[in-house]
Amino acid sequence: MAKVAKSKAKAEVKTESVVINTIPDKVTLKPIKKNGWLPDDHDGSIRYSKCFERLTVQAARGTGVLNTGLTEEDERRLENKMNMSPGTLSRYNRDYWTMFRIDVPKEGTILDLALPEDELKFLVLKAHQRVANSEMERFDSPFAEYIMTSDEQEAKVENKKSKLKRKAYKVFSAMSTTEMKDVLKVMGKRAGDDSSVDFVESQLDKIVTDNPQEFINTVEDPTFKMRAFIDDCIATRVLVKNGTKYQLPGGDVVGYTLEQTIEYLQNPDNQEVYLDLKGKMSVGK
Repeated sequence: MAKVAKSKAKAEVKTESVVINTIPDKVTLKPIKKNGWLPDDHDGSIRYSKCFERLTVQAARGTGVLNTGLTEEDERRLENKMNMSPGTLSRYNRDYWTMFRIDVPKEGTILDLALPEDELKFLVLKAHQRVANSEMERFDSPFAEYIMTSDEQEAKVENKKSKLKRKAYKVFSAMSTTEMKDVLKVMGKRAGDDSSVDFVESQLDKIVTDNPQEFINTVEDPTFKMRAFIDDCIATRVLVKNGTKYQLPGGDVVGYTLEQTIEYLQNPDNQEVYLDLKGKMSVGK
């Protein structure tokens, strides 16, 4: 019985340790760099030095009730830690919240969550519409102007980007020149038939470097080869693109959009049309 109790205690300690380690000690709140006309190394590309913006608690639309991000339990707990009178942190206490400010300088500000004052700011910011709560949420929040992140979060995102680039370059390095040309066609950067191997590789290398995700999405698209085929058909004029429509030279419509055209040519019932296009394209070359 003693052995069982001892094992159970160890399990509890282990579980508690895991929970504690998942909570970041410090969080950085910083402005998100937006695309602008100033270069990245310009002092005002994000915000001029010694300037800051002041964030305040937002009110819910319709009701006007302050959205503090605090539960009633949070209110009582933080009031106790900060030696405040009961009700001070209530969302209905405008006397307190109208004076509440979070100043964000150009370089951002670090919140130490071990400090109740910073934990309060953290909870308020989590509920703020202009703040993305993580590196991943940043990409799902196009209107966010600030981000709360930690060293661990940033490391995870950088690691994910690194893995994506490694995957993209692995796929790229295994491609033939013809396959590279097909990728360029589908991505709207068609290389001429007389383009050198070096030119084709350099053009695709730029895409892989600048946008590895788009490259991976393109080559892993199950309709990739058909998209390249349709592009070749248009280049050799065996298929005509008129606006969004794709037509045979005689005027018959194959599809009113690219997606419809792909679906039509992949349909086994229309293989005669597909093979006819393929034969004419070979003759044209």
